[in-house]
Amino acid sequence: MEFRKAGIEDVEPLSQLFHSYRQLSVSLEHGASQKESLNWITSRLTQENGVFIIAISDDEILGFVTLYQGFSSISLNRYWVLNDLYVIEQARGLGLGRALMEQAEKYAQNTHAKGIELETSFDNTVAQSLYENLGYLENKRYKRYFKKI
Repeated sequence: MEFRKAGIEDVEPLSQLFHSYRQLSVSLEHGASQKESLNWITSRLTQENGVFIIAISDDEILGFVTLYQGFSSISLNRYWVLNDLYVIEQARGLGLGRALMEQAEKYAQNTHAKGIELETSFDNTVAQSLYENLGYLENKRYKRYFKKI
């Protein structure tokens, strides 16, 4: 298994996986096309405002984790927002999600980030178990708010 930061040469196969991942989202408000997923990945990579760490076996991408940079005014440091974690169905149960999370942590360390922030749905107990097992702590100090515009 190879883990690496995705490059522009990975856009086509990565966007196909990304599109499959997006179809699982209950919050997807419209039938986004595969082309929209391709454009999103291409923009993130060319504008260098998103990081995709991919897991590859036999020249096939089996999963990815997506990181977006955040900043802390209090600590005057950056952190990474782990926005997406996806493993293809055939590769689930093999520890690939954990391995991708560990690669994300290595990336955060290598970029001297303060840490990694993530969120998951209340009913995603499988993911919650993984995150807690890796040492992530539930934030009980701050509430998060969102306003759709």
